Amino acid sequence: MNKQFAIAIGAGLVSGLLFVAAATGAVASLMVLVLLTPLPIAITGFCYGWAGAAIASLVAGAILTVIGTINAGLFHLILFGIPTTAAIYYALLSRDYTDETGATHHEWYPIGRVLFGIAIASGLIATAALYSLGTSSADLEAHVKTIVERMLSADIPWPGGEKPTADQMVDLTQLLTISFSAAIALFWMWIVLFNLWVGAKIARTSGLLPRPWPNVSMIELPPIAGIVLAASVAASFLADYPGLIASGFASGLFVAFTLVGLAIIHNISWNNALRPLILIAVYVFILFFNPISGLAIASLALIEPLLPLRKPENGGYRPPRAPE
Repeated sequence: MNKQFAIAIGAGLVSGLLFVAAATGAVASLMVLVLLTPLPIAITGFCYGWAGAAIASLVAGAILTVIGTINAGLFHLILFGIPTTAAIYYALLSRDYTDETGATHHEWYPIGRVLFGIAIASGLIATAALYSLGTSSADLEAHVKTIVERMLSADIPWPGGEKPTADQMVDLTQLLTISFSAAIALFWMWIVLFNLWVGAKIARTSGLLPRPWPNVSMIELPPIAGIVLAASVAASFLADYPGLIASGFASGLFVAFTLVGLAIIHNISWNNALRPLILIAVYVFILFFNPISGLAIASLALIEPLLPLRKPENGGYRPPRAPE
């Protein structure tokens, strides 16, 4: 059996079992494993190409179907398998082209476009989550209310030591309903981005990453991203599901612009003697003053097309070790 094929099958088995361990909740601490479910797929994909990721995704879906249900297999495939495989396909996509002087160059697909695609996918995932619970905000609120009531009846510690009053529970239910789509998109996007980054790092360290490591500090979103973000934010004020769906897309795109904003800060501070203090201050600002801090950093990415701030020579590019 081909070595890469066997590794892809093994990665799929590991991904499926991680998902089972997290979903069963038999041990509460194991639930965190859902955060690492896409990692075996990402490692395989970056080491052996998108076909390896696709095989691992199909195997993970198959094992979940066999030991669980077909819905579990499809859930894993849609939630992690297909998006992770698609992201790796584009991240490793390249072409040769000839410039005006006749010189030939090798060009890799822009990482910023991959980030934009993941942001759009987060909105689609949030939309699917909405419709899995109903077809209107009333249906969604009923499900959220049930969850909140279970939380209230459970013996869990509440902030301040006292459980919320009936009026506070109504407010909490409404807040969770309004923010449901945005929260799903945000949570899913961070999981996928984290696992793709770790998978690429592992592939690079092993010398199996087939492309050079990009200058992440120069990452750019496509020009249409700003228009889509503005349209999503405007549409999020609509009533019922249209507004909730738009908020999911706006949430994912906001994360993308925030990451580009951070890339800008990393780039322009590259040769500054106070760079460590600047970066520490920025991340403390993000940690304690969100969402205002996130909005301020994302604004850097929004205004940069009008006011270029970065220098391509900054970013500390280091080529990976040659594949074995």
